[in-house]
Amino acid sequence: MGPVPDVSKIYGTDKNGKKFGKMYSLTTNTGDDIGEITGAKPEGWSENNGILNVSNYYLEPAIIYQQDTNSKIKTLNLDIKSEHEFLMQIEKEFNQMIESVEKYGGFYVGRYETGNLSKENAVIRKGNTDIGKQTWYAMYRKCKNLNNKNTNVETGMIWGNQWDRTLMWLIESGNKSKEEICKDSTSWGNYSNAEFTYIDSNGNITTKYRAIVLPTGSSEYTKANNIYDLAGNVWDWTMARGDRNRYYRGGSASYSGDRYYSSWYGNMPSVTSAGDIGCRAMLYIK
Repeated sequence: MGPVPDVSKIYGTDKNGKKFGKMYSLTTNTGDDIGEITGAKPEGWSENNGILNVSNYYLEPAIIYQQDTNSKIKTLNLDIKSEHEFLMQIEKEFNQMIESVEKYGGFYVGRYETGNLSKENAVIRKGNTDIGKQTWYAMYRKCKNLNNKNTNVETGMIWGNQWDRTLMWLIESGNKSKEEICKDSTSWGNYSNAEFTYIDSNGNITTKYRAIVLPTGSSEYTKANNIYDLAGNVWDWTMARGDRNRYYRGGSASYSGDRYYSSWYGNMPSVTSAGDIGCRAMLYIK
């Protein structure tokens, strides 16, 4: 479990009583608004006297009105018929996640990037190669069904605040340094300029020396606190919304570590499907 000793660090409440996620940019700089240990600086929000002020460009929970049309939402097969219902659903999911974290002290992160994405039932399984080429909408729906109808837990796509909290945990536990998280993650991530050995799809030990997406969990090189590929391999979609897009995190095998690292985020339209964009699942106890 990714521990959350202080839940107020991952969410706040605005003047209307609505909860929003607190997301961060991680840096090696210092300052009054930067966490001394983790280098976490508020990204897109501020707080005054316990009241959260959030920007409109980096936000969760939220939908994207330019893309989340009624016709697109119907493809989710979630008995949701409109943008308004979709927003209510996402806000409900966020609030339930926060309530669980408050009660149990943390949440679980998928050990591997989500696999079998082209099939109806996704998996979190070592050695899977079906980890991209689907839209955000498809991945959102499939992550929700990973619990296999277990009524004691809830699964879904990872939230942006959970991604940031997971990286902070890596730093706090001593597994990674701030530099390895927010400056250059090639020492533990599958980027184009990282060279290491891995087990290929045929079970052979192979040296990786070029830009290539690897099977999930195929190298101990990419493991941090028992979680694989938080840096590189495929980008991981999150629930966080940009101005008109969804945010993905962590970088991919196609890019060099001098620019991309585990705390990096980019954004793309939710209807995009690309071989180097996948997703990371999360789980919490109900």
